[in-house]
Amino acid sequence: MIKDSFSEIFGDKNRVLVVLGHPDDNEIICGGIVARLLSEGKKVRSIAMTNGGKGFQNRTDTNEKEFGEIRKNEQLEAGKELGLAKEDIFNLDIPDGELENNLENIEKVVFHIRQFKPDIIITQNPFDNINTFNSETHWVNHRDHRHTALLTIDAAYPYSRDRGFFPDHFTKYNLEPHTVSEILFSDAYSYPDVSYFDITKYINKKRNALLKHKNAFTPEIVEEEFLEETKLEPEKNFERLRYYKI
Repeated sequence: MIKDSFSEIFGDKNRVLVVLGHPDDNEIICGGIVARLLSEGKKVRSIAMTNGGKGFQNRTDTNEKEFGEIRKNEQLEAGKELGLAKEDIFNLDIPDGELENNLENIEKVVFHIRQFKPDIIITQNPFDNINTFNSETHWVNHRDHRHTALLTIDAAYPYSRDRGFFPDHFTKYNLEPHTVSEILFSDAYSYPDVSYFDITKYINKKRNALLKHKNAFTPEIVEEEFLEETKLEPEKNFERLRYYKI
């Protein structure tokens, strides 16, 4: 029987910050967890670093600017399906595929950490260039995902904590330093220390939110890939993240 780590990890948390690369990553990676957190009265803020504007693949009926606006609108509608308030759904509108782990982007995440004051952060896999699901299934850990993970780690330590970094946050925006010592990482399928979160009661919310990303993937992909991978026990669904205290 799979152990549900939700209460152990989130039980004493009130504010959860989700920082991911693209407009659909929140729903793919932790849509069920976000819905469950919100149902229990937790506060969640979701940030997509990029607008996803180059993700139209081989389509010829759109362009990067137009598609980026489509993706941002779908992100908003998907987040609302999970129960997120409009004011808690952010897109930093960095061009798709151009996200760098630099001070400019670290500052953007630090601002949200200092403003929102999360108890824990969910972000992407910083450990691997290639993600491993099982012995037969692997995929490239997208460059935007890798950089999101690395700059979020940097933002959490030491940049958001130390007053010497980005001092205009204090003088211009009346923010204060904030420390986050707990982080959850995505795409941890093959790691023995992965934590499991029961989302069975929230699987329809995850499904409905994923279906809002109709320009990113088909209903078949939603069912056969994103939802199928959560079916780890009969009649039960789990999302998986890797927990660290730093």
